[in-house]
Amino acid sequence: MGRIFLSVGAVTVLAALGCRAAAADQYVTYTGTAVAPSTQKFLYGERHVLKLRDGRLTERVVLYTCSDGAPFARKTVDYVDPLAPDFLLEDASNGMRQGVRDAGSGRAVFYREDQAQPEKSGALPSVSGLVADSGFDEFVRANWQALMSGSALTMHFLVPSRLDDMTFRVEHVRSEKAAFGSVEVFRLRLSNVLGWILPSIEVYYDAKSHVLVRYVGLSDLRNPAHDNYRAEIVFRPGDRHPSDEHEVDDARRARLMPCK
Repeated sequence: MGRIFLSVGAVTVLAALGCRAAAADQYVTYTGTAVAPSTQKFLYGERHVLKLRDGRLTERVVLYTCSDGAPFARKTVDYVDPLAPDFLLEDASNGMRQGVRDAGSGRAVFYREDQAQPEKSGALPSVSGLVADSGFDEFVRANWQALMSGSALTMHFLVPSRLDDMTFRVEHVRSEKAAFGSVEVFRLRLSNVLGWILPSIEVYYDAKSHVLVRYVGLSDLRNPAHDNYRAEIVFRPGDRHPSDEHEVDDARRARLMPCK
C-alpha cells in the first residue's frame, strides 16, 4: 500500500490571510516551523511565497529548509483548479518527486519514490470535487459553515503515491483559546477501516480570519529512514508580510541541497 498523507504546505490561501487584494498582482510571504509532536525537536522550516491576481491565489512556492535556513525541498503550486491545483514537490535529500501536471490530453498525477526508482504516472482521478495538496485549505474555507454546524463531510483527497484518491471524513471537533484569540480545530480521518488504524490529522484555524495556525499529522516529507515525518507545524498568525515577484523568482530558482 502506498504512503497515505495529506499535504500541509501551504494549506493557506488569500482569504486565510485575512485580507482582500486589489485588482493587481500582490505577493505575500510567511513561515512555519515543523517539530516532532512528542519531543518538539526541530524537523524543518517552511517558507511560503504566494502570488495573487485580482484577489485570487494563482501561485505558491514553498521552500522547506534545514536548521541553518538552507532549502532542501521545494513545492510549486499553480492554481488552475482551487481544489486540485497543479503542483510539483521535489526533495533533494532523497530524490522524491510527486505532483499533478498537464499531460496534453488531460491532467496526470505522478510519483517517484527516490532517485533509484522510475517515475510512475496515471490520469488524474475523475471523481467530482477531487482535492489535491493545498486545495484542502480551499475545501475547509468553502465548507466552513457546514463544518461549524456539526456536519461531517466527505473529501476525496489525492494520494500521489497511489496515483489515486482516498476518501476522508472531515469534521469540526472543538474550539480552543490561543494567545492571539479563538481557534477552531478540524479532524481528518480515513473513512474506511484504515481510519481506525492510521492516526488522524488535526488542523487548527484562527476563528476570525480562517488562517491556518497549526497542523498535526503526517507530512509529505520523509526522514532518513524513508518514513513520512509525523509533524506539528506552527504558522504564527502575525508572521505574514507583503512580498514581491523577485522573492517568488528567487524561491523558484533556489538551489536545493540535502541538509548537512
